[in-house]
Amino acid sequence: MRRWAVRVTVGVVVLASASVVTGVALRGTGGSSGVAVSTVRPGAVGPGIAPDGAPSAEAGVVAPDPALPAPHADSARSAPATGPAGAPGGAPLTDVAPGRDVVRTAELTVQVGDPAAAAAEVRTAVAAVGGFVADERAGTGAGGSAGFTLRVPAERLDALTGRLAGLGTVTSRTSRAEDVSAPVADLDGRVAAQRASVARVRALLDRATTIGEIVSIESELAAREADLESLQRRLAVLQDSVALATVEVALLPAPPVAGPGPSGFLGGLAVGWEGLRALGRAALAALGFVVPMLPVVAVLGGLVLIGRRVYRARRRTPQPPADAPGPV
Repeated sequence: MRRWAVRVTVGVVVLASASVVTGVALRGTGGSSGVAVSTVRPGAVGPGIAPDGAPSAEAGVVAPDPALPAPHADSARSAPATGPAGAPGGAPLTDVAPGRDVVRTAELTVQVGDPAAAAAEVRTAVAAVGGFVADERAGTGAGGSAGFTLRVPAERLDALTGRLAGLGTVTSRTSRAEDVSAPVADLDGRVAAQRASVARVRALLDRATTIGEIVSIESELAAREADLESLQRRLAVLQDSVALATVEVALLPAPPVAGPGPSGFLGGLAVGWEGLRALGRAALAALGFVVPMLPVVAVLGGLVLIGRRVYRARRRTPQPPADAPGPV
């Protein structure tokens, strides 16, 4: 009876040990096999996985997952444009990427035959694109000149500068673009935070019970409202600069075109006559420079002559002989 109990006990211990060893071996095999076990969502599609979770016949072809968020628009804009064959630059890019805040400015100098008539054309052109004249300057002198500071919608800037360039000969043309998306976003966030801060202080003011609390909270509320208004004005100015581009236009009179001069004997005669006239003008200019000085020169010369005569007269006057010394 004892031998039977010992044999049963030994058998149970051996079976338990075998189970433990088998479990450890299975765990080690699963951890070192390098096979990744993943959970497949219903409807998820991946490399070699069909929409129903079964392996796909076309391994490596990934279909878009409708449950996943679409790529951000900024990443799509950062990719270079490609043409039909995938070559960079095949498709045209817009001047300003959508969703960006860009301040655009331009400067244009045009030589025109009639600056006054060209100025009227500038006013007509800026009104046609929905802009306005922010500043106008008119010059004086031969031919005259004109200058304008124009504000136009940013998307119509190129159309306006192209029309103004057709008024005459363009001598200078520059344009600049500055991305201010980060400052605009920063000011927008600060305005929102300041509004929330003002709202909290107003809530505290509604719950104030003593005169001291009311005075203190009102002072803090006034300071925060002033900061909020300052931020709002800065944001409004920046947004206005983004919405309306600035154009500096200068209209200058075109220089006269000199015709071909005469040649041969007549040409030489004309050149000689012009030289004689230039010499006469120079002589007259010198005479005009000297004439105002003649009275002064005459007075100085007269004083010099008088002095010389007095000096000579004194030298010609005989001196009396000195008396001889007497005997001692």
